[in-house]
Amino acid sequence: MRVEQSGSRAVLFGVHAYDHLPALDGVRHNVPALRDLLTAPEVGGFAGEHCVAVPANSTPTALLDAVQDAAVHATGLLLVYYAGHGHFGRDGRGLLLATQASRPDRPHHSVAYDEVRAIMADSTAQHRVVIVDCCFSGGALHMSGREHREGGPDFEIEGACVLTSSAETERSLCLPDGSVFTRELVLLLRDGLTGELPDGRRGEHLSVLTMAEVYEALCERLKGRTVEGHRVPAPRMSTRDSGHRIPLATNTAPQTEPLTAPVGASPPAAPVTAYAATRYFTGRENELTALEQAVGDPGAVCVVHGRGGQGKTELLRAAAARLAPLYPGGCMEIDLRGWTPDSEPRNPHMVIAEQLHHAGYGPERIPTDLTARTEAWRLFLNRHPVLLLLDNARDATQLAPLIPAAGSPSAVMISSRSELLDLSAHVRCALSPLPSEHCVTVWHKMGVPPDTDGLHQLADRINGSALALGPVGTRLLRGATPTAILATLAGPDRFAAFPRLDAAERTAFHSAYNALDTDLRHLIHQCAWHPGPDFGADSLAAMAGRPQDEVEVRLTEIEQLLIRKANRYSLHDSSLSYARQTAAAHCAPEEQEASRQRLYHHLHTGLQRARNILDTDAPDEEQNARSARRWLSEHTQEVQATARTASTSDWPQTVAFLETVSTSLYVDDRYIEAQDILHTILRITPADSIDQANAIDCLGDVHHVQGRYDEAITAYEDALTRYQALGSPLGEANAIKGLGDVHHAQGRYDEAAIAYQDALTRYQTLGDRHGQAGATEGLGDVHHAQGRYGEAAIAYQDALTRYQALGSPLGEANATKRLGDVHRVQGRYDEATTAYQDALARYQTLGDRLGQANATKRLGDVHQSQGRYDEAITAYEDALTRYQALGSRLGQANAIKGLGDVHRVQGRYDDAADALRSARDLYAEIDIVDGVTRCQKALDELDGPAAQ
Repeated sequence: MRVEQSGSRAVLFGVHAYDHLPALDGVRHNVPALRDLLTAPEVGGFAGEHCVAVPANSTPTALLDAVQDAAVHATGLLLVYYAGHGHFGRDGRGLLLATQASRPDRPHHSVAYDEVRAIMADSTAQHRVVIVDCCFSGGALHMSGREHREGGPDFEIEGACVLTSSAETERSLCLPDGSVFTRELVLLLRDGLTGELPDGRRGEHLSVLTMAEVYEALCERLKGRTVEGHRVPAPRMSTRDSGHRIPLATNTAPQTEPLTAPVGASPPAAPVTAYAATRYFTGRENELTALEQAVGDPGAVCVVHGRGGQGKTELLRAAAARLAPLYPGGCMEIDLRGWTPDSEPRNPHMVIAEQLHHAGYGPERIPTDLTARTEAWRLFLNRHPVLLLLDNARDATQLAPLIPAAGSPSAVMISSRSELLDLSAHVRCALSPLPSEHCVTVWHKMGVPPDTDGLHQLADRINGSALALGPVGTRLLRGATPTAILATLAGPDRFAAFPRLDAAERTAFHSAYNALDTDLRHLIHQCAWHPGPDFGADSLAAMAGRPQDEVEVRLTEIEQLLIRKANRYSLHDSSLSYARQTAAAHCAPEEQEASRQRLYHHLHTGLQRARNILDTDAPDEEQNARSARRWLSEHTQEVQATARTASTSDWPQTVAFLETVSTSLYVDDRYIEAQDILHTILRITPADSIDQANAIDCLGDVHHVQGRYDEAITAYEDALTRYQALGSPLGEANAIKGLGDVHHAQGRYDEAAIAYQDALTRYQTLGDRHGQAGATEGLGDVHHAQGRYGEAAIAYQDALTRYQALGSPLGEANATKRLGDVHRVQGRYDEATTAYQDALARYQTLGDRLGQANATKRLGDVHQSQGRYDEAITAYEDALTRYQALGSRLGQANAIKGLGDVHRVQGRYDDAADALRSARDLYAEIDIVDGVTRCQKALDELDGPAAQ
């Protein structure tokens, strides 16, 4: 498999000749050699025009312009490389990259690395990599010469990796044929990676080289090397958000496979959601061998069991790293929360719905019947060989729907505190405490010097507890001696507990907890009270009632008790149990409730703010929109878990919070989760309340958008009856507008017009301008469907004007698209194209996927009308893909109908018949009579065998 770099950009800059600094003749070879490899299809895969070599005599402005241009256009990997002299600014701190004109007394002639960092941090590229080969290059890491670590606190580029030739206090070396560091990098990319790697894998088994593998290989190759009596410095690397997993190039070494892939493997379909084991993972070879042998069987089920905190999850991840290449369908890690304290085990059928959604299934492909959903999941696993990691399982009942069918090409590895004897397993591994020698090896990997005395005694004292390894290793790195740590563990409670692993975990937790000051202990209480599954510093600050910046800094002091992934935190389930017990012992129940209510308020207002930005910000406020979308991406799971917890509290704003959450999920096309929240509202509110009516009205929206029109009408009519009984004129108007939408979708235009006009009159009486705009737009739809295009154009222009006055970019985009519909049907194709492209740009800014799909489909219609059939097919296929991802059956039918029309015009009658039949059947499923009629008429007009 070759690395895929479409959408990627690279900027290479090397300076060998200087006006005021010593020449570095070897550097002249760096950029040409590196560029040749990066643009080679069998190595780097970059397009030649997208791999820019900046001339060696360029100014700082020219380099930064090149980096900025690449950052703007990169969607895959953004790579920046520099080689030359490195020096520091006047403050002696900021790293400067020398240009030809650089001189020590005029730092403005050099490139400030902070400028490069800022451009990289602002890029929307999926991956970002900076490679710096110069003296003091470690200054780009802000690592102060420390070893590589994941997510260093001072590294400001998210989702990225910085690789340097030296620490910030060391000088890099250069030879006549190239700088030592880059020369070794070029050889690695040219010849590939072979031999045994530190984690037990072999280089020739790797198809691509990630940044972690490049870094480890360079460290190994340069270790102990000298040049003319000077020691070659060790490379340094810092990453954030799994930056170590960024693929840089194809491994050109001859490929060999350690095992044979299962028969019937199909192309990748599922996402890779499994995390990598930590770089400190050690030992467990017997267990790894047993798992490798068992997973080779079709439909293998493997169980790893043991007490909490023994490293079961890490073992599964380490095994997955070896076995994942055998499963082209993906490697999926799922936390079932079976033993997470004070948390219900996850519903396996909801898990199936989530995983199918992640694998690209639209809502209409995920059955509501639970038995059918399980069958759909097993069919998916049968078609796509997937390696499942089911972590923290409760019992066989929870696992039963998730297990692949017998003979499936997929396999599952399970971790649990239970032995799961009721489950038929190919192999069971009982995880015992880690042997002392392996504990010592872990500490050495963490950086504890090999000649440190007393480590084996310390490993014996903690009884091989994996949970205790991190806290003890951290204290060793901070300068504490094994003798001193042993003395702190000499208390009677600690010794009494060590024979049992559970007690060892408890002791390890309290040892770390008691080392914290009062302020940090208070933060641990907030972590314990958080509903999960993870949280950011903002949420914890809200719970504690303290500034976010302060909490963010203080959290770095207790990371030994926390799991950190991409600036999100969580407590290991064992630590969570002890933390909650400790919080309960030190705090009154009222404190927990007050803390959680502050969290409810924080997430509610944050969610409202993000949605308001996306709903009302002008298109040129892209930075605000990007921040809002990032907030939603980071907080969606936390918001849902918190909403469920809030539903059991007496917080006065609970229902408003749940309504906001359900609306947000609905807008994000997460209809199953939105429906679940709405049913929660129905469960906790009085039957005759306005909240019940609102929830039922929203359920109508969910049914409508999924094409379940009968259920939508039932919901809207029920809501209307309730609103009338409650005396809510706005609710009545909304329900009537919803009924109009369903009538229009099903082709009952007269009924739709009556409903829209009724709703419009009610909105006008209420002075509801947004409702008036929506109802007016609906009337325009009816006019358009009935061929009254002049009236439709007037209605759409009226709606557009109203939306502009309201500052509603989504409303403006919808009305603009509808005006394009009128232009198109009247043959004004240029005006239609302009309108659709304008609407598409607005939808893209808003992140509105359904709007993007609709506008793309309409552009296909224009292309077809103008005889640009290839462009029409491209647009229809693009729209179809988008509709499938959204689960919009009506959209899919429309796009497939468009493809059928193009095939018919171009004489591909068999393809046309297939497409028209598919569209007709989809229309029939959702009761769109007009669509069925149009498709059947087109089929009847076809000549030849395709018409039979």
